[in-house]
Amino acid sequence: MTFETIKESSLELPVKDKIELIGVLKSSYSRFDEHATEVSACPVCYSERIVKNGTRKGVQKYVCKDCKKNFNYKTNTVLSKVQKLNQWNEFVEDFVSLNITPIKALSQKLNLSEQTVFNWRHKLLSAMVLKTNPVFIKEPVEFDETFLRISRKGRRNLGIADKHKYRRWRKSLTGDSYNNVKVFFAAGRNSKQLDICQSHTGRTTVIDMKNYFTSDKFKNPTIYSDAHITYKSFFKDANIPHEIFKGKDHISPLNKEVHNQAVNAFIRNFKYFVNEHLRGVSTKYLPFYIKWYQFINDSKEQVFKKDILKFNLADKVCNTMVEDRSGLELYRQSETGFLRFLNNNGRTNYGNCKHHYYADKIAA
Repeated sequence: MTFETIKESSLELPVKDKIELIGVLKSSYSRFDEHATEVSACPVCYSERIVKNGTRKGVQKYVCKDCKKNFNYKTNTVLSKVQKLNQWNEFVEDFVSLNITPIKALSQKLNLSEQTVFNWRHKLLSAMVLKTNPVFIKEPVEFDETFLRISRKGRRNLGIADKHKYRRWRKSLTGDSYNNVKVFFAAGRNSKQLDICQSHTGRTTVIDMKNYFTSDKFKNPTIYSDAHITYKSFFKDANIPHEIFKGKDHISPLNKEVHNQAVNAFIRNFKYFVNEHLRGVSTKYLPFYIKWYQFINDSKEQVFKKDILKFNLADKVCNTMVEDRSGLELYRQSETGFLRFLNNNGRTNYGNCKHHYYADKIAA
């Protein structure tokens, strides 16, 4: 039977059967398969002594001659062990639509548990963390910081006796409190790139600035920011051109080009994205949502430039997932990474989370 014969026969089916046929086809393939490339090394021991070992459902399998492990292009990626291909394809389609669908609504739409959809979302986002890091080269860069209160959303055994008193205390925290997370924002004026980075807790120091303004990310930039004493000290010592204005003025009276209004708009939108649209996110997953916001912002930039025909979001996401080899471990280490971040900033006693991979590991 030829494809044309099947096509003509499918057109004669009732609507109900057509819908069922679409479901069968979706569940029989993964849209990531067409982006799969030939594997060159074993993902377990990294040996290049591998040979092809047949196919399964159209996906090429391999076997390693050294460690004897069987694998395919999905092994050790966030696509590993994703069995429900029909729902996964719909999940990815929803993601690239740039509609930030709530977990509960996605769970009902895909007929999956909320925990499964939650895990899928963070697996997908974890693969993007290292793929959305812009580089600023010889351009004016607007810089500023904001803070978000450390969130223990979803955690247990918090040791809070009076929740109302605790909430009032939380609202009283200032920006430089050690109970707040500082987030750095940098926006390139020429390249239109945006970089967001979860940095530290408490007051910003020169060390925090040094850790962020690395030479591989910022190459001969000119920084526009307010006259924060730490900013002035760091940029002077680092010999980085720095144009300042008083924070209360929002713009330099001597040079109208010296301001950071664009980056402040990004900060407002990001805080609305986290606090209002998502109704708050756990600090444990904040780096993932930072990269999601960057992905949404970069994607919209391409659409507004009418490059959508050359810029297929689905292809971009698929390629990222297929080429990724670190996202799965990053997702698994999210709990220990969160505890390490708190310990490095002098914070302890942030409850327990039973839904993480390394259940009994202690952050080093």
